[in-house]
Amino acid sequence: MKAIALDMDGTILNNRGEFTPRLVETLKKVHEKGILVFFATGRTKGAILRVTPDDVPLSGFVAASGMSIYNLEGEVYKRIASYHFDRAVVEEVLAAAREREIYYESYTAESSSKTLKIDYGYSARDIGGPKPEGLLDYEHTLLLKALENDSQWVDELNMDEILKIFFISKHVEKIDAWFDYLNAEKERLGFALYKTSRHNTEIMLGGKDKGTGLETLVKEYGISTEDVHAIGDSMNDLPLFEVAGRNTAMQNSVESVITAADDITAFSCDEDGLAKYLEETYLK
Repeated sequence: MKAIALDMDGTILNNRGEFTPRLVETLKKVHEKGILVFFATGRTKGAILRVTPDDVPLSGFVAASGMSIYNLEGEVYKRIASYHFDRAVVEEVLAAAREREIYYESYTAESSSKTLKIDYGYSARDIGGPKPEGLLDYEHTLLLKALENDSQWVDELNMDEILKIFFISKHVEKIDAWFDYLNAEKERLGFALYKTSRHNTEIMLGGKDKGTGLETLVKEYGISTEDVHAIGDSMNDLPLFEVAGRNTAMQNSVESVITAADDITAFSCDEDGLAKYLEETYLK
């Protein structure tokens, strides 16, 4: 393999949303062997770089599940492709979320998450308070920070540049019903729908995914997706698995990812599973 393409949440990151020191050192050693390190994640650029240590040898990344792609030029990550929703789709989906009092975060290629101030009241009821069982630690922390972060809440959204809308609720039955609604509307409105944890769901533009993003990224480096080893854990990794030459599921993966994978890590993301797997596969 000439490159590895790694999911972040549930793969690179543990359930506290962290890189471990062991993984950082392992990625350095893999890179020293001439293997490119790519990320392919539902996170947008800012959320990727905010948690990635400076010494991680990251050659490029597929952000927002294929909605924006970046390669490394010198010391700067340059956007080489980006896509976004039609304004009418965003307006309709946010109106439906407001009607059902579903908390959302909207993203553009370069901005951090934003939510309209008019939706603060119901959002605080939906995501504030104690952490329910099943909500990941880092998810709960981010939600509480969002409620307290003035820059999260805005009077207007840039409706013409939004490339991802993320939804999360403390109430499983509520997010499940919302997922079902979106699933029924996705073909009409032309978006792709994913879940990356029990309490969330997110939408991106239909026809763009981690797989198409990887195809765009590898062209910058003169390699094929067949030369890439993909590792992930959730449903938005399935398009990545469709194009990569080798596919590995994390032990903590959803069943559909395990079924699609060539092999499975021996340990979960909370047990340094990725670092241990890469050491065994590439550093022995």
